[in-house]
Amino acid sequence: MSTYAGRVRAPWPVRREPVLIGLGMLVIYVVWGSVYVAIRYVVEDVPALYSIGLRYVVAGLLLSSYVAARRGPTVLRAPRRAVLGCVLLAMLLQVLTNGTVTWAESIGVQAGPAALLSALAPIAIVVLRLVTGDRPRVVTWVGVVVGFAGLAILLLGGRSVPGFPLWPSLLVVASAGCWAVGSFLQPRLLLPANTFVTTAYQLLGGGLVLTAVGFGSGERTSFDFPISTWLVLGYLTLSSVVSYTAYVWLLQRAPISLVSTHAYVNPVVAVLLGWAWLGEPVTWPVVVGGAVVLVAVGLVMAERRRVPDEPPLT
Repeated sequence: MSTYAGRVRAPWPVRREPVLIGLGMLVIYVVWGSVYVAIRYVVEDVPALYSIGLRYVVAGLLLSSYVAARRGPTVLRAPRRAVLGCVLLAMLLQVLTNGTVTWAESIGVQAGPAALLSALAPIAIVVLRLVTGDRPRVVTWVGVVVGFAGLAILLLGGRSVPGFPLWPSLLVVASAGCWAVGSFLQPRLLLPANTFVTTAYQLLGGGLVLTAVGFGSGERTSFDFPISTWLVLGYLTLSSVVSYTAYVWLLQRAPISLVSTHAYVNPVVAVLLGWAWLGEPVTWPVVVGGAVVLVAVGLVMAERRRVPDEPPLT
């Protein structure tokens, strides 16, 4: 240890950016993995569509206020076509994907299985790529086949254990397909130039639709929840802003091969947290089927290292 001008100096320089990248990866690992568990906790007390609709509205307002404060209110202006693009993505990602997962968890799908079934979304994108005439490599096709094998293990094996009610589980699989469609269309749509403005519009649009559907379907609530439920609901609201901000920052400064590892880590975090926090059993379909799905995602993502995947925005 040496000194200079009265200051203590470390024997080697500490680079700030690698530390920040590590912290950013930790955020998206833990936050996106924990979202499934937090949702499962909240829907025990709060109607499903209200719980996600209201938190999206609040998160959208927080994010748009942050962007306006940093860049000025004019940054929120966008052409009508760009706003319509945000509305389309909100319907596919916020409503049909995340809204469906939340509702499915409220009627019996446990957090770990929901995360594993949602992990099939990158595999669905491969099928969509065929529409544009793209021909994936052999390793990608192997990943698709392995992915369907993992899905079969999860659904068929899960019928005999808790956490896998058949129809709600199939809804989660369908929601992964909606995520794939939204992610496939996003680079082909006209959207606001600022990524955070796009996200704010999606959150606001999706939140308003989900809240309206919840009200129209008869969901009612007194807002008389335990303090722990309010705290977890607040965590979910902030996670929609913080995790996406970290993700966008990472895409600008870290290799996509590193950032994309969240696709493998998030389901593992969800399974472990579901077991530790909610007491969800780690059954053989979760272990075997989950492992097969994650191998499949790894094979598919190997070809997509150069292209950033869209975050689940849960």
